[in-house]
Amino acid sequence: MPLKLPPGYPLQNIHHNQSDNTSKPPRTFGDAIHVRLDNPLVSLFRLGIRLLQLIFALAAGISYAIELAYGSTASAFIYSQVVFGLTFITLITDALTLRSYRLTFVVESTLCVLWLALFGVFYRIYLGNEVARNPEYAAADMKRMKTAIWLDLVNFILWLTGAVFSTAMCCSGIKAAIRGKLERRTRKKRQRSAGSEHRMEEGVVRNAPQARSGGRLPLYEEIAAVARSS
Repeated sequence: MPLKLPPGYPLQNIHHNQSDNTSKPPRTFGDAIHVRLDNPLVSLFRLGIRLLQLIFALAAGISYAIELAYGSTASAFIYSQVVFGLTFITLITDALTLRSYRLTFVVESTLCVLWLALFGVFYRIYLGNEVARNPEYAAADMKRMKTAIWLDLVNFILWLTGAVFSTAMCCSGIKAAIRGKLERRTRKKRQRSAGSEHRMEEGVVRNAPQARSGGRLPLYEEIAAVARSS
């Protein structure tokens, strides 16, 4: 059904109101996150990072799991599976809570540190010529381990990128929430000040007749009495 406008109504007001609604900045944490993720480039970047994190985490985790299956029970291999398990749980949780970024940057920063520690441990063992002093690591496939080491480095870079992205999203949400809180507080102050001014105006108008009747009549009577006595 077409919209009926009164005669002479300026059409530019419609466009002005629509532009005000669309250009209005977000006022809550969730609204700011939704606005950012509604951008196709941001959504594609986020999806690409998550897919790469899953692929490279699987590649590294499976490499270490194969060595564990062959009987390598060193503590570093067990630690690698712990990191892989935490990474997998984080990716599943992130898929279920798609637009929540309140604490995501904390989790991703923790995983970033864990992957960096895993890279450092195996780099020192297999690329730092310490295999001879650690016989429990000598039975592993050297080629597979060297590949897994660089996969750990890639995982660290991917989770570092994700942590920076999540931090930026969280900061935008906090900024929008603070903006909305300040605007609500300012609006309440204006309403209170407007109400007090209205009450003051009502009091002045209500007391004005009383002031006139109570102030002028006695003065007139005094003047009349003085005139009669003279």
